[in-house]
Amino acid sequence: MKKAVLFVDDEVNIIQGLKRMLRSMRFEWDLFFAESGEEALRVLSQNHIDVIVTDMRMPGMEGAELLGKVMNDYPHVIRIILTGHSNREINLRSTKVAHQSLAKPCDADTLKNTIERSCMLRKMLKNEKIVKLVNGIKDLPSLPSLYNLIVKEMQSPDASLKRVGDIIAQDITMTAKVLQFVNSAFFALPQKITAPQQAVTLLGLDILKGLVLYVQVFSTFKGDLELKGFSLGKLWKHSMLVAILAREISLIESAKPKTADEAFIAGMLHDFGKLLLLKIPGHYYRMKEYINKNKCDYLDAEYELLDTSHAEVGAYLLGLWGIPDNIVGAVALHHNPMKAMDKQFSVLTAVHAANGLLEQRDFSCADNDLSSIDIKYIRELNLESKLMDWVECCMRVRKNGINI
Repeated sequence: MKKAVLFVDDEVNIIQGLKRMLRSMRFEWDLFFAESGEEALRVLSQNHIDVIVTDMRMPGMEGAELLGKVMNDYPHVIRIILTGHSNREINLRSTKVAHQSLAKPCDADTLKNTIERSCMLRKMLKNEKIVKLVNGIKDLPSLPSLYNLIVKEMQSPDASLKRVGDIIAQDITMTAKVLQFVNSAFFALPQKITAPQQAVTLLGLDILKGLVLYVQVFSTFKGDLELKGFSLGKLWKHSMLVAILAREISLIESAKPKTADEAFIAGMLHDFGKLLLLKIPGHYYRMKEYINKNKCDYLDAEYELLDTSHAEVGAYLLGLWGIPDNIVGAVALHHNPMKAMDKQFSVLTAVHAANGLLEQRDFSCADNDLSSIDIKYIRELNLESKLMDWVECCMRVRKNGINI
């Protein structure tokens, strides 16, 4: 089934150029065009649209305002914004409503690849309600102690980039949002950034203050997310331990420094989808009830109740945000690594092993009895002999706790 893509720009010449540039895609996409925000909303009201690509600066209704309306009224739509201006305030506001931003003028290959990648990511999720939920999310919670620290640091007259970077590097949602923004067209960097500390340095204090204090892309854990029995602190601790162990396993395997760094970030974000699913009213309680009744594990309960899991949900949104494919793939498949095409040690291997080992309560069994690890996958990679090295590393990480 063809995907429907809506392009919005107030300049007639730009619209005509888009029509010529995308003529070859007419057999794969249903193409719609609008010359204003108001016209775009009419198109949306009359047609099922999968992706909207809008200019930022338009008279009457700017791109950010348009995407805000699309987010509220048509949450299933993937939202991309084109910007040819360096107005910091406008770009900051767009971070809350656009999944990705592209530089204008945008070459044909970049535009096509971004849209096609977004549509491919959409195939991860079969549940339309989940798609609408994830696409429509406006904010995600940070650990209260870290949120309070980042706000305090930003309000300090002697705020430090290093301290800010260290705080952000410890929080799941702060890391994800900062990486989304630094990899946007606003910076037009030649390569993807995967380290939050590097992202903080590139963004600078002024932009970070805007994101934290004015645009408020971060929020503290409160309100309807205060669920009995759920602990954001435990999720945060587990994520950080997986990140640390994934990096250590990569170093044991003499992986490139970039692979070790990406393993750390993927480990930190591997359960990102659990935060997204908490936005479903009553989801956590239904999960608990189903698990207790059927004596199954968390992952099986997710697939039974949602026809998907936190792994695919988290990877979907991270992918829409433009997070690098290595990290997105590791998040998506950290429970099912056999589905990966790559059959050599990778970021996915490190994250799968780290998550599995940290879930293993008893290491007294033989290494081939590690129930939380996909042994068949490890054997295919000829890494079974390394398992005990990884187990010993896991025991050290557990003993040392979180030390970033």
